[in-house]
Amino acid sequence: MENNEKKASASSKLAHCLVLSYPAQGHINPLLQFSKRLEHKGIKVTLVTTYFISKSLHRDPSSSNSIALETISDGYDEGGSAQAENDQAYVDRFWQIGLQTFTELVERMNDVDCIVYDSFLPWALDVAKKFGLTGAAFLTQSCAVASIYHCE
Repeated sequence: MENNEKKASASSKLAHCLVLSYPAQGHINPLLQFSKRLEHKGIKVTLVTTYFISKSLHRDPSSSNSIALETISDGYDEGGSAQAENDQAYVDRFWQIGLQTFTELVERMNDVDCIVYDSFLPWALDVAKKFGLTGAAFLTQSCAVASIYHCE
């Protein structure tokens, strides 16, 4: 009987998915909508964004969603990409600092089952592999736009 109880409690555990977004509106909104769908299907979701972007996110008190929010550093915590010298400097620093702080976040959270990450942040898959988690890229742009990048 005790074995059956353990099986029942293990099967009733919600899967926990970290959803990592590139810190820009055209990236956050699609991943937030996807997160809401996951939550609706019974999956525990934690949306991960930068400290700077988290300051501008507002929770609707009338909303029934329970999506948690966690933050990582992009190296520009006070001003985001506007604080960087240029776009390339921002991306370079985010790839360094973001990778480090995201790794620390996953290490701190002990109940994560998978990571869904913005395709602009491919280093997130390395983090998923490091911790033995499933990782999946989320394309925040349409296939038509993606095909433009890959046409010769």
